[in-house]
Amino acid sequence: MLEIKTFGHADIPAALRLCEQVNWNHLAADWARALTLNPDACLGGFEDGELKATCTLASFGTVGWVGTFLVDQTLRGKGYGKRIFEAMLETAGKQGIACLGLDSSDAGRPIYRQYGFQMTGQGIELWTGSAAGVEPQEATRPLQAMDWASLLALDVACVSVSREQQLRVLAGESGASVRVIVEAGHVCAFGFSRPGRLMGAIGPVVARDARQAGQIVSALIADRARLDGAKVVGLAVPDHAPFSAWLAERGFIMRRRNIRMFRPEPRALLSGPSVFAATGLGMG
Repeated sequence: MLEIKTFGHADIPAALRLCEQVNWNHLAADWARALTLNPDACLGGFEDGELKATCTLASFGTVGWVGTFLVDQTLRGKGYGKRIFEAMLETAGKQGIACLGLDSSDAGRPIYRQYGFQMTGQGIELWTGSAAGVEPQEATRPLQAMDWASLLALDVACVSVSREQQLRVLAGESGASVRVIVEAGHVCAFGFSRPGRLMGAIGPVVARDARQAGQIVSALIADRARLDGAKVVGLAVPDHAPFSAWLAERGFIMRRRNIRMFRPEPRALLSGPSVFAATGLGMG
């Protein structure tokens, strides 16, 4: 019998084992971040006291993003995923979430449609490549305390929701790096990076154009090589042909493409011409 309840920090090792089953890039910090940002929406499915399924919800005001939807591989087909997903939908309603979004694989799309999620025309692609031989960019510099106000103003103008809590937590994590381009005293481009189990993770990246995005990403790749020696980095890239071409020219490979879905209807959120990388698949 599956018991649905919130999980806590003591359950992170079990959650990481579920990630390893599906070869996800998560570290303990990713689960701790979810617990920090929205602990009441960190749902676990427990069987005989052991964590067997998870689903979390990132909250941006009245907008929610579904993430870390996992079921123990040995228990697929028993309806555990259905139960915990429906519990997440109920939790979202209690938290006043008016719009839910997620990044759907081909396999998951028919399931999400059953719950009223609608497809958008936008994909979100996982690109990976080597961190070797990339030099820091003089046009960028590390984030400073005085940059926060203009960084957050730029972000909300580009993604149409406030990600302040998420971004501040990301910036403060061990091994994280944040790069900005500043013109006339205002941030006009920024990007974040963090370590991962399999590869360094880059995102979000917001910039005025593909040239600035390339400068930010190059600097973040160099940071990852310096901080953790990662030979591979990954980015979750919303459909953006010029930037995808830039990545391909540098030897990056597109590994998979998900589709963004929303409930009750598609909305122009957490994407747009200035958004070159999402925070991560399942993170908005």
